[in-house]
Amino acid sequence: MKLKEFYPDLTENKAAQAAKAMDDAIASVDDSLSYKDFALAVAAILKDEYGSHNFDPFMEVLHAELGMNESLNEAEMVTYKVEGITANPDEGGPDEPFEMEVKLDASLSADEVKTAIRDAARREQGRLYKLDYTKA
Repeated sequence: MKLKEFYPDLTENKAAQAAKAMDDAIASVDDSLSYKDFALAVAAILKDEYGSHNFDPFMEVLHAELGMNESLNEAEMVTYKVEGITANPDEGGPDEPFEMEVKLDASLSADEVKTAIRDAARREQGRLYKLDYTKA
């Protein structure tokens, strides 16, 4: 079954191109891949490539695109104020200070919060020298 069958009006934007590439990749593994295996593959990509801080925003977009009325409750999210210093790429010592905010699921453990904030900061800032965060 091809994605085009369900969404014939997709334009060739990034999402459509990614969908086509994923559909082709799935077909190269198993053209009748079960929804369970597909979900497990998506979960692995989210964990390995995007980080837990992106789980909730991903689910919000997915639910909206699928027409599901479920949405994540903002009250269940916690905003953290993150301050840090990037690492100098040449010397490894301190370079430039930065500030950012990260929204995370309130149910995350302390270790999961630390990991999610570190992952978000690395994605946005690159190499880190120092990182501190507090609830906003």
